[in-house]
Amino acid sequence: MSDQELTHTLLRAEALMKSNWIHGLHLLETAIKDYPEDPRPYLSIAEFYIRRQLFDKAIKNLQTASKLAPHDDSIKYLLGNCYFATGDYRTAIVYYDLIQRPFTDVQYNKALALAHLGETHKCIELIKELLHKVDNLPFLYFLIIEQLLRLSEYEEAQAYIRRAEQKIGKHGHLMFLKAIVFAQDQKWLQTYDAFNEADQIRPLKEANYLFSFAVSAMRIGLDDKAIEILSRALEKDPYNSTFYEEIMRMQIRKGKYKEALETVEMAEKHLPRLTPVLVLLKSRIKQEDT
Repeated sequence: MSDQELTHTLLRAEALMKSNWIHGLHLLETAIKDYPEDPRPYLSIAEFYIRRQLFDKAIKNLQTASKLAPHDDSIKYLLGNCYFATGDYRTAIVYYDLIQRPFTDVQYNKALALAHLGETHKCIELIKELLHKVDNLPFLYFLIIEQLLRLSEYEEAQAYIRRAEQKIGKHGHLMFLKAIVFAQDQKWLQTYDAFNEADQIRPLKEANYLFSFAVSAMRIGLDDKAIEILSRALEKDPYNSTFYEEIMRMQIRKGKYKEALETVEMAEKHLPRLTPVLVLLKSRIKQEDT
């Protein structure tokens, strides 16, 4: 098979993958037999397996391709990504480090692997180096802020949040991280404002995030808003007793006993049994009614 014929076969196989992947894969396997010293058929098969998230099979073909083209950084990059996808972060870093001229995605993926390994300081150092080269990519700021949160470095995290706002604007995830940073520092008004902005950009869906949002509202005296947010949290997780307890406390505090009774009745429908706190709150409602 000539080089031109191999190129034609690879293009044909790529087209077939969309309609008849079995035939396309067969063409690539034939190309390997006819052209065993060319890395391209192995690379094409690997990319097919990557799309199907069959990373172990992809790695096997990429390793062969890398032996045939030892200076091809794109193969090393794919190998690193495949090992990353399987959770083998240390091997992923080995391949990222073999790349002669690492581009931004390589360095970011390496930093992310370091984060997964718990090597927080190394991750932060690498992201700082990247931010000297390119400072307008949201995911770089997200990662460094998350790592600074791990270290309880709230002031530095806030500094990167301010820098990120200047470069990328009020991104939804950035506002969420801003809220988390302020919450850890117990700056409740700023926490509430950041959660509110994040929620307006993209409504919060995770029940635990909604709970944190509600707590910030409670801390600044916005009980009605907190009840509204916690009601959203209950829609996501109707089996969380803490949500019912907090809603009832606020309803009783505001003298809304009928609504508090409705809340505890809802809790009785979803919980296997009322918690001691809910039993106590229910008893208090009955006392107020008498």
